Amino acid sequence: MVSLGVIIMRRMLDVDEKTAERLRELAAADGVSIEQLLVAHIPGLKATSGNGVKASDALLEFDEWVESFAQDASPLSDDAISRASIYRDR
Repeated sequence: MVSLGVIIMRRMLDVDEKTAERLRELAAADGVSIEQLLVAHIPGLKATSGNGVKASDALLEFDEWVESFAQDASPLSDDAISRASIYRDR
């Protein structure tokens, strides 16, 4: 067993040498630490938002919300999004 430099609840995580080397390779390839790699890929380790929603769940909800809009809607005209039309009443 090899102790990685990842501390979990103030304990070292013991893994075999082959697994440790693979984790190092994957982390290096992504340009992140082993801890960041684990957090990104292991469910339950990701941080939650202030309202207790996991970031991955929030992203899925956002994607669903985006997909709920009509995909065949015509684009707005240049006049509709111009500064003059936005502040026309001022």
